[in-house]
Amino acid sequence: MPSNLDPVAIEQQSLQLGKWTNLVMGVAGISAAYASHSDALLVDGVYSGVNFFSAIIAARISQSIQSPPDACYPFGYEAYEAIYVKYRALVLIGIISFAVFGAISKIVTYASGGEVPELNFGPIIYYMIAMVVLCFGLAGWHYWNWQRTGSQSALLITEAKAAVVDGIISAGAGGGLVGSALLKGTALDFVVPVSDSIIVIAMCAFIIGQPLRIFLDALHEIAGGTAPDDVCEKARSLVDEAANGQSVEVLAVSTTKLGRTYFVIAYLKPKSAVSAEDIDTFRDKLATNCLEAFGIVKTEVIVTAHAPYETPKTDV
Repeated sequence: MPSNLDPVAIEQQSLQLGKWTNLVMGVAGISAAYASHSDALLVDGVYSGVNFFSAIIAARISQSIQSPPDACYPFGYEAYEAIYVKYRALVLIGIISFAVFGAISKIVTYASGGEVPELNFGPIIYYMIAMVVLCFGLAGWHYWNWQRTGSQSALLITEAKAAVVDGIISAGAGGGLVGSALLKGTALDFVVPVSDSIIVIAMCAFIIGQPLRIFLDALHEIAGGTAPDDVCEKARSLVDEAANGQSVEVLAVSTTKLGRTYFVIAYLKPKSAVSAEDIDTFRDKLATNCLEAFGIVKTEVIVTAHAPYETPKTDV
């Protein structure tokens, strides 16, 4: 769902609303945690607070990555986006780890006879309903704007996923705590004082996979790993198409992805004398084809007698 608006303007608009929404949710979460004595709601509030500060950084990065290459960054600023996504995921992993250790510590204290604050269930249900509506509404807002950018913005899709996780945390924390109140007076009454800690551990186990996957994908990009197989195959076909009828042999095609930008490098071995203008014409044709296929892309052509690496052979 591409939009006529500038993708940067769309990002800024989306992140601006997300920033203030997360601030509201962060303050609400910490306030509700204080009123209810719930660690689960505290985790939820801190998560939203981190999202608020992340949105501020994301807005700055959204502007920076549009800058053209210069003497300081001759290959452009695209790495900023992947670096942001990587550290964004690391912060989330840190919050989840901190929450789990805190919950385990509370359970150990209770099991060894120590006192833990009694939960106040009064404000929890209202908080849960409000936060779930805000979180999933925000996720839908970011996802819609991500589509308006042509599904190119790694910043917006990351923020959308973070909002979904936040919504799951809110729903799990609130629903679990309200449900645990029903255990009073039953055979499981003894778990009520640490029910929020149990819920925190369960929630963290459920959501830890997403930031881990985001971190590993971003790390793969920053390390210079190849793009997904289908993208590499498409890039190879586009290079072969551009080389059709030309007096060159395609030795190899390297395709990587950094943030929202794809990089396609074609290694060519001329079969006869070629001029610099011929190479520029080939590169321009390849860039046009790749732009239509991938969106934001940078292409380069390297003339060489030998491939830079051996291409793995595939069984036919």
